[in-house]
Formats: sequence, structure tokens, C-alpha cells
Amino acid sequence: MLTLPKMNPKGIFKLLKYCVFYFSGSFMWLFAWHSCAQELYIVTEHQPPYQILNGDNRVEGLATEIIRAALELTPYKYQIHLYPWSRAFVMGLENDNTCIYLISNSAERAKHFQWVAPIVSTNDYFIALSNRTDIQVNNIDDIKNYKVAVLKDDRTHHLLLRLGFEENKNLYVINNPYSMLKLLITRKNIDFIVTDTVMLKYRAEFNKIDPKLFKSYFKLNKSPIDLNLACSLNTPIQIIDNLKAAIITIKKNGTYQKISQKWQF
Repeated sequence: MLTLPKMNPKGIFKLLKYCVFYFSGSFMWLFAWHSCAQELYIVTEHQPPYQILNGDNRVEGLATEIIRAALELTPYKYQIHLYPWSRAFVMGLENDNTCIYLISNSAERAKHFQWVAPIVSTNDYFIALSNRTDIQVNNIDDIKNYKVAVLKDDRTHHLLLRLGFEENKNLYVINNPYSMLKLLITRKNIDFIVTDTVMLKYRAEFNKIDPKLFKSYFKLNKSPIDLNLACSLNTPIQIIDNLKAAIITIKKNGTYQKISQKWQF
């Protein structure tokens, strides 16, 4: 049987202080290690110039550089992967420690994600071939007389459904964003696609198509749309707070502005 040496009250108090300090320090070290050891999975779609897959299968682009700059200020390891939008959306919605960009916030989506911060803002336009002399549109109801191609589960897909467009009637849903401009050239039954003018330019360059072949006919949104970084509800709130703080920091210290200028925004 182990017998403890006799101690006076001062000795017992010192021992207790040592134990509290030791175990508190150990706990804080374990907490810091756990925080650093967490890995975030970041998902997105091909959407030049915001997200682009280079020849080395590394995701680049304006928004990606902003996200990377913010992540470098956090203690987390991370991976960024590019998927079709529908798959990225489900992963960002359901998976632990998973975030998605660029995603617009809407009444339907608001409660299903933790919203970190806006990364860029945009405007959506109905784009058609510039030589279409037969197109006459003054309002959204006029456009319902034509056929519009949209990306599946994209914000414009759901918005047009809410505005009364119907799939397989005046709404044509696609899975591959690479082919949107080509649809206007190769499919005579497709009259419009919906995109912003910045993406139009980069999509045309990516596909080696002259951007002058296209023009915007009608603006869909009344005010600019924020495109965000958001994370699944299964992502710890501490991660959300750290990401928010990191994005605030890069906007304050000029990093955000430098990246935007590099991409000529």
C-alpha cells in the first residue's frame, strides 16, 4: 500500500496549484492540437474566372485565391476540389467540416448552411447570339416565349422556376457548365443562357470562341447578388468564426484588393 508523506496545508495548496496548472496546460495543448489537426474540405464548380482547374489539377481563379488567402490565416489544413455544381452542393450541404463557394444566399438555402462571408458580387443576364435579329424582349414574361438553358441546381435554375418557367418547355437544364456557350451555337432550339458578363468573357476564351458572338439582352436581377463562402451545418461554429475573422482580415489588410486587381476586377 502506497503511503503519502505528511504535508502541511501550504504544501498541499502548492501541490493542488501544480496539478491544476499541469492539467489545464495539457488540456489547452490538446485543444489547440485538435483545432490544428482538423481538415476542411472545400468544394466548388468550374466557373471562370472565379474557379478554374489548371493543367496540374489545382483549383485556381479569383475566388479561389481569396479563399486560399483566408485559409492560410487559420490553423486548419484544407483541400479544395472541383465538382459539377449539383454534387458540390450536396457535399457542402451534408458533409462534416465541408464548405462550398461561390453560393448565393436565398430564402430556401438560408437555414441549410452556415454563411461565412460574401466573396464577390455579380449580376445575371440573359445571353444570346448577337446576330439574332428575331429576339424581342422587354420583360421577363417575353423571355418565356423562348428556350433558356440553365445549370442544374444553380441559383438561376431555381429562380426561373419560381418566376414561372417550366422544364422541358422553356427551360432546358444542363449538368455541364463547359458547354453553355456552345449550346447557343450548335443547338438552334436554345435561345438564351443565363450568366454574368464577366463569366461570359472567360467562358468564351476558355472555349476559344469569339466573345463578340454573344450579347446580353436582359438583366435578371435588380440589384447585385452576393456570392458567398458557406459551410455545412455539421461544421463546428469555431471553424465558422475563424473563417469569418480571416476574411475580414484579408479585406482590411489589402490582400483581397490585390487579388481582385490581379484578375482585373
